[in-house]
Amino acid sequence: MHTDSKTGQLLHDDHHRTIDLLNAFEAYLERTGEDDIPHLDADGRGLLATLGKELGQDLERHFLLEEQWLFPPIAAAGAYEMTADLSTDHEALRPLVRRIARLCALALREGFDEESWPVFRYFGQQLIEGLVLHIQKEETALLSAVDAVLTPAQDVALARAYRHGDEVLGGTDERASSPQV
Repeated sequence: MHTDSKTGQLLHDDHHRTIDLLNAFEAYLERTGEDDIPHLDADGRGLLATLGKELGQDLERHFLLEEQWLFPPIAAAGAYEMTADLSTDHEALRPLVRRIARLCALALREGFDEESWPVFRYFGQQLIEGLVLHIQKEETALLSAVDAVLTPAQDVALARAYRHGDEVLGGTDERASSPQV
């Protein structure tokens, strides 16, 4: 998807990084059958640590940027149904994201066993399917809407705040001092 805004480009970059991670996660799940319990080697541990971090904080931060700073002006511009659909996706994905992040942490501490591996595999596949579909929706509809609703000044301020991890993007109390969107 082509996007003209800096904020849209950051979202697009997040999407590609997430798709790459999900592809690696899917390959990991497929390497070991449902009944075969994988031994966590260095590569597996690295993947689970990265997956846990991405799902534990980075994805939620991405969702909050969209929900707090992008969906309101996009909905006000007439795309309420799109933002409502994407918000519904976020709410459906959050429990899966939290579950996989917890299962990653547990596996890193204790490894997999005959009970944890099938659960991890099942919910991992659910997360991959849901998150890929959600990213496809955002790539085809959200990014062009971001380009349409943000002024150049808003785009620069929001992209800078997001890129630098400003706390203003994570909470509602800081909205008054945050980028004006």
